[in-house]
Amino acid sequence: MKWQKRLMSLVLAGCMAVSLLATTAMATDVATDDEKSTTTACPIDAHKWDDGKITVKPTATTTGLKVYTCKICGETKVLRLPKQPIQPVNKIFADVPANSWYIGFVQYVYSYGLMDGTGATTFSPNSPLTRAMVAQILYAQAYKPQTSGASLFSDVADADAWYYDAIVWAGENQVVAGYPDGTFKPMQSVTREELAMILYAREGKPKIIGGWSLKAFADADDVQSWAKDAVIWAYQNGIVNGSLENGKLYLDPQGNATRAEAATMLTKYLALKDWAD
Repeated sequence: MKWQKRLMSLVLAGCMAVSLLATTAMATDVATDDEKSTTTACPIDAHKWDDGKITVKPTATTTGLKVYTCKICGETKVLRLPKQPIQPVNKIFADVPANSWYIGFVQYVYSYGLMDGTGATTFSPNSPLTRAMVAQILYAQAYKPQTSGASLFSDVADADAWYYDAIVWAGENQVVAGYPDGTFKPMQSVTREELAMILYAREGKPKIIGGWSLKAFADADDVQSWAKDAVIWAYQNGIVNGSLENGKLYLDPQGNATRAEAATMLTKYLALKDWAD
C-alpha cells in the first residue's frame, strides 16, 4: 500500500513539474512576442528616417517623389519634390508681381504642381475659385491617381474637359460632393467658408480644441452653422486669419474665394502635414 502512495506522489510531482515548465514556456513566448512588437513598431514621433530615395525625378514641368524608410521599423513615407529647377512665378506670370502679398503662396502651389496658370503668362490671382479648380487642386495633391473614367454627375460629361478626371476622382472618393439633382456645377464659385469646409473634411473633420471661437471677427455671425466648425478649425490652425478693415477683423465667409486666397489657404493647410520635401 505504501508503495502505491509513493508512486502516486511521484506521478503528481511529475505532472506539476510538466505544468510548471509549460507555463514558463508560455510566459517566455508571450514575453518574446511583446518584445518583438516593441522593436518592430515605432510611435509616430519616434521614427528615424534614412536619407531617402528619389523614385520619380522632378523636371521643370513635373514634380517628383522621394521615399523615406524608417531605420527602426521599416515603415515608409512618400514626400513630394518640387519642380526642378524652381522657376520664380513672377517671371512666369505677368499678373503676379514680385512685391505681392501672395507671391510666396503662389510659388508654393505652382512649384509643387498644385495650381497652374490660367494661361501661359497669367495666374489670375484675383479671379474667383471654382468648384472644378478645387477638384483639380486636390486631385493634383493626391498625385492624380487613376480613376474609373465614369462621371457620376450629369453636367460633367465631356471627357476632354481639363477638369474631367479630377471631378471623377472627387466623386469616387467623396472629396467634393455634388448636388441632390445629380450635378456638380464645375464653374460655380467657391466661398471662403466652403473652401474651409472642403479642407476640414479632407482632414477628417478633427475635433475642435476647446476655448476657440470666432469672436475676434466682426462678421462671425455671418458664418453659416454647417461651416462653423470648419472655419474655427481653419482659424485655430492659421489657415484663415481674416482681413483688417477700419480696425476690425473680418472673415467675409460667404464672399467668393480668389485663386490667390486658395493658394494661401492650401499652402498653410499642407504646412500642417508631412507632405513635401
